[in-house]
Amino acid sequence: MIEEITSRPLYAADVFAVPDFVEPVVAYRKWRIVDGRLRSLYMPVFWTEAERRAECRFAPSTGPGARTAPHMAPDPTCVCGIYASHKPDYQFPTIDFRGVTGVVTVWGSIEVHADGLRAEYARVEALALYERWTIRQLESVRIVAEQLGVDLIQLDQLETAAGQYGARLPEDLLISVS
Repeated sequence: MIEEITSRPLYAADVFAVPDFVEPVVAYRKWRIVDGRLRSLYMPVFWTEAERRAECRFAPSTGPGARTAPHMAPDPTCVCGIYASHKPDYQFPTIDFRGVTGVVTVWGSIEVHADGLRAEYARVEALALYERWTIRQLESVRIVAEQLGVDLIQLDQLETAAGQYGARLPEDLLISVS
């Protein structure tokens, strides 16, 4: 058995103990409502269901250390994966008239960064309503939440409500990656 392990390169999982969380990991995400659907901010991806699995949408590159084949997302050598942050962005939906923020749970392979994470799987748990939105904005978010079967919460209650869906990553884990 030892010969098998030493005959291949060592990976982080061989050296470090990786925490295994029993409850879902909670994070926060931003989207835009476009054509009555929830759309990712930077990629042309619509969330037509509450759950998504990440796919690498970046072409393989060339040169030293280049990726030449498709891979699972997230991958440490790529920027793929479903992005979410450790803290909610309360400003975004107050500035971007199509912007909405919400609570997600993530699982599968998760790559943790100082300000957020990239995950293999994510599920929208709740979308936040901003009290100063127009009736049209409020209604568009309500319709999307209904289509996805997710909860609606007030923007200023994001962090409080998140505890209903799971737990944030432990602070000591976040400190170790900064």
